[in-house]
Parts: sequence; structure tokens; C-alpha cells
Amino acid sequence: MFEPRAHHVLRAGRAALSRLARIRPLLAGQPRALDVGCGGGEMLYLLTHLGRARAEGLEPNRGYAQHARERLALPVHEGFVERGAQIRGDYDLITLHHVLEHLADPRAAMRILHGWLRPGGHLVVEVPNVEATCQAPAHTFHRAHLFTWGLPTLERLGLETGLAPVASQVSGDGGNIDVIFVRDDRLDLPAGVIRAHTDGYGQRVAAVLRSHTPMRHYLSVRPARRLATRLLRQIGERAAVRHPAGPRGILDALVAQARATGLFPARPLGT
Repeated sequence: MFEPRAHHVLRAGRAALSRLARIRPLLAGQPRALDVGCGGGEMLYLLTHLGRARAEGLEPNRGYAQHARERLALPVHEGFVERGAQIRGDYDLITLHHVLEHLADPRAAMRILHGWLRPGGHLVVEVPNVEATCQAPAHTFHRAHLFTWGLPTLERLGLETGLAPVASQVSGDGGNIDVIFVRDDRLDLPAGVIRAHTDGYGQRVAAVLRSHTPMRHYLSVRPARRLATRLLRQIGERAAVRHPAGPRGILDALVAQARATGLFPARPLGT
């Protein structure tokens, strides 16, 4: 069975910390939360220990789910969103990071997630950005990604499934996008208005892809910047991944770091 290695835990934990800071306002009042595609449980661990959420996870990989349950003592269900996973629903918050692009029927999955949210609950979705130019052109489309997304298409998908976008952003390097949706049962937009959300977007993406040539990419500063970032990350990871307490120790160190900065106080948010 697969299990995340120490450096994977550290990287996923750091990414989760950044994501948690983004959704900090949604964590007031100790919400009931679900992390879909929770992997080894890094985001789920931080949701629980920093965000004070009453959080559960859903993960299709048995090895990763077992790792999260046994090594991190987290409540993780095994299964797939679109295959009728046994989830009770009525969540205040659902997070979905780099999952939607792998699903064969993302619209059906979004409808299921809509049903798992309470009215007024929030869904946070992060996916790769089809307009990204931070990577080499040959890496624009990943073989494991069944769908690609931009902000207009992701927001339209939410509108089509009863989820209203309330906040959207592109990552600093342009590689990822995330949208925060709210379940709004009063949402009743005409189909034409929803379709208009993506008017002209196909042409815009095509223009971006045409201009993102190998020569232009490799003559820019992007490859050198990515290489430097990767090398610095690897150097910084060497000491951190040798934590004697293993995966839990690595994540607890991130919790302590976040507490020390004052971003997440020791008391539950909103109390």
C-alpha cells in the first residue's frame, strides 16, 4: 500500500497551511468540515489542530487513508465522491484541493458535494490553471487530468450546480486557481446568464496556449526561478523531515510555527 514519505508530508503540510490561512474566516465557530481527497491527512490535521474544525476526510487510496487514521489519528472514510461514498453530509465547510480535475464527471461530483453542504455552507475548490505559463509548454496538460479549468469555467460549474462563487483567486505563480463557493438555495439564474459566464473564454485560452511557446518559455526567467525555488526547498526540507516523531511531529512543528506567528490563536476562532 502507498504511504506518503516524510518530504511529501512536509510539502503537503506547508501547502495546507497556506490554504488554511486563505479560508481562515470560514473557520469561526468550530465548523463541521470534510476534506475530500485528503491524501495523507495533512490538510485535515491542520483543520483540526489549527482551525479547531470538527473535521473528517474522504480518500480513495487505501494506503493514504490508513496512514491518516493510524499515524495521525484522523477520522478518514475510504471511497470516491462520485461512487456513492457513505457520507452523512450537513457540513459547514468542504475542501477539495486538486481533485476535481481527476474526476470523470465533475458536474455530478459538484452536485453531490452541494448535497453534503448545509444551506449557507462553503465549498473550497483548488485546481490547476489552464492559463498557467509558469511550467514548460509540454507540461501544460497532465495525463492524469481528465479536465482543465480556468476561473470562468470553474465558477460556471458551481453556478450550474447551485453553488455561488463568493471569492476567487489565482496563485502567485499563476499555476493554480481556487474558488470559494456557498450553497445558495435561492440561486435561480437563467441558463443563458450562466452560459454567458464563459463567453469568449475558449478563444482567450487558445491565445494563451499559442503564445506559450518553448522558445519564449526557456528564454524567460521562469525556468531559472522554478529551479532555484526547488533547490532552496530541498535544502530547507533536509532538517525538517528528520523529525523524531515522524509525520505527526512534522505537522506539529507547522502547527507551532503558525501559533507563533499569531495567525491562528490558541483559542478557537470566533470565541
